[in-house]
Amino acid sequence: MTAVIVQNVVWIIVLCGIGLVALGFILVISQSGKPADDDATRKTLHRAHRLQGWLFAVLLVIFFVGSYATLHHFPIPPQHSPLGAHQVVDVVGQQWSWQIKPDTVRTGSVVEFRVTSKDVNHGFALYAPDDRIVTQTQAMPGYTNKVLYTFTHPGVYKVQCLEYCGLMHAEMTKTLQVVAAGQTVASTQGAAGGNGEASTAALGAKVFNDNCAVCHQASGKGVPNVFPPLAGNPVVTAKDPTEHIEIVLNGTQGKPINGVTYAAQMPGWGSQLTDEEIAAAINHERTSWGNHAPTVTAKDVAAQRKQ
Repeated sequence: MTAVIVQNVVWIIVLCGIGLVALGFILVISQSGKPADDDATRKTLHRAHRLQGWLFAVLLVIFFVGSYATLHHFPIPPQHSPLGAHQVVDVVGQQWSWQIKPDTVRTGSVVEFRVTSKDVNHGFALYAPDDRIVTQTQAMPGYTNKVLYTFTHPGVYKVQCLEYCGLMHAEMTKTLQVVAAGQTVASTQGAAGGNGEASTAALGAKVFNDNCAVCHQASGKGVPNVFPPLAGNPVVTAKDPTEHIEIVLNGTQGKPINGVTYAAQMPGWGSQLTDEEIAAAINHERTSWGNHAPTVTAKDVAAQRKQ
């Protein structure tokens, strides 16, 4: 809400400044066509100089008042010292997805977002349910930017990349759940909590939709000549899942699939996802869209990670 108020104040200040400048032009235009003798010219110039002086003084006051009103609570917190926030959210950007842990926070207490990138620069922008930006910062490789924000209204907030980062930039979105202060925060990172095949399948679907679907598509058909399909993909349907696990962990590029070479790089997810999450996502791929391949376990992923 504070950010919205500041935005509105800035707009009012800008409009007032534009209005004053416009009045100056109107005065000059209104006087330009009137004949005048030397004495009248001197008087006109004197009035014009006085008006210019007053206009400059007013604009100067507006500038300093506006600067103080918008910057005395500097929006960028100290970057190299602990911030003492009650809630901390780690954000990692990577073409073309966001990793946000935890993905559920509470209203009423300060949230510290620690934002970085694994590849190129991304623009981290957090949108409220009414589609207004409430806070933003840069996601930069090799550096962590910190930003503080206190949520006042619960709801589903959307993270969007604001800096063009490649082919699927527009699809680089993620949601953040904000719950009321008295409500228990239960992150959905573990997707369906509990045990059993149902919860594992739900986790796999969530991990895939959050991280893989932007390129391979929810249909598993990929994007022709850009991102390979997973439906019927020989790596995905192979009885031996070793190569499948290896690619998800460490990524690949330029591997021909059914005679087609896809130039887009497949990033590795080993540093961002747990063994359980990777196993669940792989199983989702190996059992969806008509695929019927043997599934894997977290132990299989852990063993391949050590290779």
